[in-house]
Amino acid sequence: MSDARGPITIRDVAALAGVSITTVSNFFNHPQRMTAATRARVESAVLTLNFSPSDAARSLRSGRSTVVGYISFELASARTPAITTAMSERFATAGMHLLSAIDGGDPTRERAYLDLFERQRVAGLVITPVTDLEPDLARLRRAGLPSVLSAQRATSTEQPSVSVDHRRGGRLAAEHLLATGRRRLAFVTDTLELHQIADRFQGAMAAVAEHPGATLEVVSAPSRSVAGGEDVAAQLLDRTPATRPDGVFCVNDLVALGLCSGLRHAVSIPDELAVVGYDDIEFARLGVVPLTTISTPQEDMGVAVAELLLSEIVPDATTPATGVRQVELEPRLVVRASSR
Repeated sequence: MSDARGPITIRDVAALAGVSITTVSNFFNHPQRMTAATRARVESAVLTLNFSPSDAARSLRSGRSTVVGYISFELASARTPAITTAMSERFATAGMHLLSAIDGGDPTRERAYLDLFERQRVAGLVITPVTDLEPDLARLRRAGLPSVLSAQRATSTEQPSVSVDHRRGGRLAAEHLLATGRRRLAFVTDTLELHQIADRFQGAMAAVAEHPGATLEVVSAPSRSVAGGEDVAAQLLDRTPATRPDGVFCVNDLVALGLCSGLRHAVSIPDELAVVGYDDIEFARLGVVPLTTISTPQEDMGVAVAELLLSEIVPDATTPATGVRQVELEPRLVVRASSR
């Protein structure tokens, strides 16, 4: 089994035993949590594949916490589950567990969770920040607690981070709308305070600036949700056709889907108004009008975050440290009927 694919992994054991990766991790770390029957199935798979946990995982189990703290600002984001699942599975292969905390975009709660994880002496931290935490993370790093910023590029070269080039994503969206002849563009969002959203707007602005006569306005949505998009549709329908945008770039796919739903009986999409979303969630292609969007590599981000943090926690982990501390992933444009 290892001849063509490389060394046997915990994923192979889980597949052969017909259990989850977490269950295999429990077999090595917390066998008392398992039934005798499940233990026997996993043991049989381990013996059949001649699998043994990595030295890194063993050292983590014997020498320090196996918990990684994860602080994110929202759970409702359509991207969060894919990123979190990818991280969790990769950490599980190293015998570690991901413990998530949602701060809801509240700086006070963000700080409280950071302090909590520090007191709990977790092995490492993953943070999708609301505020500038890099000075605090530098202090924790000096005290032996490594961290990785997720979905935001660090400003310090010493702070590991994994991000998407959101400025490039915003430019791709605006360039596409402009290429289809749209000139009155709108960016729909509930905030410009978050770095990744501000970067999308700046990228779109840069593209619009290169086309004389083109404009870009910001239309406020009450939330980054389907309901938020429906609210924006109602706002646009209150305008005359001549004062509406003819191309709309939404902060995410949920808002874009709500916008399309709210407009579909009154405005022809894309003839009168073209719509572009962001993230390329599963439902983007399944909408009443399949959605043009900017695809972001969500699973790749989750894996990259975990790999980078593991290389900080255990230098001889399965994926050795490469010296690269800032990883930036590329978005891509996916064109569908909402703008074609």
